[in-house]
Amino acid sequence: MRNVGLLTAGILGAVALTAGIGFAMNSPRSDDARVEIASSEAPKAAGMTEDEMNARIADERAAAEARAQAKIECEKARQDASNQGAVVGGVAGAVIGSNVAGNGAKSEGGVIGAIAGATVGRDVAKKDHRC
Repeated sequence: MRNVGLLTAGILGAVALTAGIGFAMNSPRSDDARVEIASSEAPKAAGMTEDEMNARIADERAAAEARAQAKIECEKARQDASNQGAVVGGVAGAVIGSNVAGNGAKSEGGVIGAIAGATVGRDVAKKDHRC
């Protein structure tokens, strides 16, 4: 019951935020007309025809899409390398951990080695790929 004031303030704040967002989204924007005027005058001011401007926009869009696709491919290669590093590190860690562990703790040493090896192998392989 001590937090009733804070709870009430939080609810009122959420209601005010919701009402403000609804009002902002439904109100007419006066700067839309200025954007249309500016965009219709832009080719004239830059000394470009409309066809030249459309070609430039298409070129920039194609370049942006190519950069985005390259980023996606790089991230996929990075994830694949990370997974391979985890597997190799886990297997190597399990073997080393099992061999290093004492006589009664071969299984525990293998599990701890596998976890440590997978973590280290993943991090090392991940560092090699910069996107």
